[in-house]
Amino acid sequence: MLEWSSAQRVVGPSSSMSDYLQQLIKDFKSKDFKNFAGYVYTTLQREIDAATNNKQKNKYILIRKQILRYIVTNERTITKELLNKK
Repeated sequence: MLEWSSAQRVVGPSSSMSDYLQQLIKDFKSKDFKNFAGYVYTTLQREIDAATNNKQKNKYILIRKQILRYIVTNERTITKELLNKK
C-alpha cells in the first residue's frame, strides 16, 4: 500500500487515512456501505476534476485508489461505523 503521508498534503493535515475517512463518514448522510463507496469516489472525483495541473490530478487519483482499497479491505468496520453514527 502506498504511504498515506505523501497524500496528506493534498487532502489536509489529518494524521492518518482513518482520520480522513472519519470525516467522510461524518459528512455522509446514509448508512449503506455501497453508497458510501460511491460517495467517496464522487467526492474525490470532484477534486480530480477541479485540479489545475496533471501533477495534482495524479495525486488525487492515487489518493482515490488508496482510499477505495482501504474501505473495501475494511468493509465490516466501516459498515459498523456507518450504522452506529448519530
